[in-house]
Amino acid sequence: MRRNALSWQLLRMGRAAGRRTGGGHVRAIALLLATAFLALGLTGVVATHAVYDGIAKRTEARGLQFHDAFPTRPATALAKPTFDEIQGRQFSLVYLRPLSAHMAPPPGVDHWPAPGQALLSPELKRLLGAEGALNRYGKAVGTIRDEGLASPGERYAYINPTEQQLNKESAYPIVGFGERGMPTGDVRFISDRGKFLTALYLILLPAAVLALVAVRMGSAGRDKRTALVSALGGGRRHRALLNLGEAAIPVGAGAVLGIVPALLVQTAGNVRLPWINYWLSAADLRQQWVAVFCAGLAAAVGMLLLVCLVHRRGRSPRSRSRSTRLTARTSRALHWAALACPVLLFATVWGPAQLDPSHYADLRMKLYNTGVVAVMATLPCAVAVGAAGLGPQLARWSRRTGDAGALVSGRHTAAHPGVTARLVAGVSVALVLVSQLQLKNAQFGENARAAQATANRIGHSLLLMHTSDRLPRNQVDGVLSRLPAGVETLAVYRPKNPSASAPARIQGPCQALRALRLACSPQPTVVSSRAADRRVVEALRWVSPVVDRFEVQQAPALPAHSSPAPEKLVLASSDGTDLPEQKIKQLLRDALPVAAAGVDVPGAEWLVGARESVAHGKWVIFFGVPGVLIIALAVALANLAEFLRFSRKVAPLSVLTGRRKIYYSTAAWALLAPLLVSIVTSVIAASWLAAPQESAAYGIELSNGVLATTAGALAVLALVTWWWGASAAARHASQWRPYGE
Repeated sequence: MRRNALSWQLLRMGRAAGRRTGGGHVRAIALLLATAFLALGLTGVVATHAVYDGIAKRTEARGLQFHDAFPTRPATALAKPTFDEIQGRQFSLVYLRPLSAHMAPPPGVDHWPAPGQALLSPELKRLLGAEGALNRYGKAVGTIRDEGLASPGERYAYINPTEQQLNKESAYPIVGFGERGMPTGDVRFISDRGKFLTALYLILLPAAVLALVAVRMGSAGRDKRTALVSALGGGRRHRALLNLGEAAIPVGAGAVLGIVPALLVQTAGNVRLPWINYWLSAADLRQQWVAVFCAGLAAAVGMLLLVCLVHRRGRSPRSRSRSTRLTARTSRALHWAALACPVLLFATVWGPAQLDPSHYADLRMKLYNTGVVAVMATLPCAVAVGAAGLGPQLARWSRRTGDAGALVSGRHTAAHPGVTARLVAGVSVALVLVSQLQLKNAQFGENARAAQATANRIGHSLLLMHTSDRLPRNQVDGVLSRLPAGVETLAVYRPKNPSASAPARIQGPCQALRALRLACSPQPTVVSSRAADRRVVEALRWVSPVVDRFEVQQAPALPAHSSPAPEKLVLASSDGTDLPEQKIKQLLRDALPVAAAGVDVPGAEWLVGARESVAHGKWVIFFGVPGVLIIALAVALANLAEFLRFSRKVAPLSVLTGRRKIYYSTAAWALLAPLLVSIVTSVIAASWLAAPQESAAYGIELSNGVLATTAGALAVLALVTWWWGASAAARHASQWRPYGE
């Protein structure tokens, strides 16, 4: 009983010591925030597993079971899975014709639509409605419920084709839906689970840094208590109980706060994540409610263990006491780094650009990335040295105005530039890093960049059409005859004697050839690309290995039945304006069998893949920006603790001046002003560093929205740091008593 009573007494002593600690309970709030972010990151891990498990389960339940895989079961339908895109993103469509009235529908579907009708997912229905094309795939007669979708925001549709769209020879007989079936939908487009979990480290690692900073804050009092308990014969257990008593309540509150978002999703229903536009399934999270609570518990236990491990007594009684206080030292290296910053900034922007990208692309990128890292390392030093240089002027100005806070801050800033460098380091790194993440995410691969350049040069004035070899000639002729007015049709044929230097042949009627400024001759004529319409040249880039020249011949675009089919059909506007692409696609969709023909801008397949990569990369920004802000918060808290220690040294000043508001002035000049100046300089540096990577032709531009949002969040953090530090220092000043100063 005595041991239990002593344990409870030590816990109460630790709690009481935490309440009486100076600094306005800064450490308690820091512990709460650190635990909350850790719990949030761990619930993100739980949510990731829950969502991927749910996607796999629902995708398997609607998988197309082909008759070849289940030969003993009778075929119940003919299916033709295919793809389409909307807003630059691909998604799955399933054309399906039941062979039996008793065919069981897939999950999420109550009844099968009639021929010419479609069932759409809610998200696809919303997007099609916004484009005014709700009946693009047939008359929309219903929606697919969540249990039939990989995720609530999936773009997906079941379509019962018309007789014109149905080709029984190319369709696949299926026996039903379920396990061992062909997967369709989002599972074909999303990143794998491992990559997504890796992205969560952008939250978890900054949260761990914040946790370490939080447990090391305000350690002066704990150092004294540790020494006292050790002198009284206390061991590790007694010191741990004191530390647990001080940290238990804020850590517990932070753990609860961290799992609240997951609990809200479980109770409120599906939630659309901001900016990323992904719908999070509440049903999947409900399946893991125990794991969500375990994530909060793990965060709390981890924080408490960290508190006990960091504040332990050294092994040797004679060793010096290990203080956990944060300190900063200045050195000549700080001044040299400040001088190097503008030089590095200029060299990073100008130097790599002098190398030929066709020969030194890798070297250019390595030099640029090295320069960006060097600028991030030296930019805080430049701000700190600049502030140190202005410190004496601020002190002289304060003598005329009588502002004691400015006097103290000016002298302190001039004498300790290292403190200022540490203060602004998080802000400087945050803004430059966020801008670089956004630019890296916006970049395409080489082929995608070429496709984007083609689209920028010719727009939609030319389209490439491909047809299936099995498609009858009369059906293709029928579709081409129904094209909108002003659309000219040509064909690109491979050379009769293929070789690396053999040019392709463009063939079509005289009207189409003249619309593209080509000669009309029944005999093949070699034409230089320099004298041809630029649209023809752009089309050849994606069809033929030889681009500098080609053959032209006046003849029907489509060959006789015994002749080889063209490589591509070229649809071009007679006046050079954009073609009605969606109208042409709808014509092909309605008049031809499913997936028998397609039309798109040159290089579209590369652009679609690149856009998928960009969409995946948005998750890096989604997690990376909060992670960078957490790092900035950790640095701000560390410097706030340092300011509070500095404020204790100037506590007698509040007695001499008779005003405790002096701390608000001191904090404004020591905390707020350097942080705001650092935000401005970092925005300028980030914008300048972005210049070598920006390319309007390829759509690679620094997002002013992302940069402004990050800068605004950091400005709010600076204001909170100023108010928090000033008010905490003012309250702490009331505890000061003269001891022979």
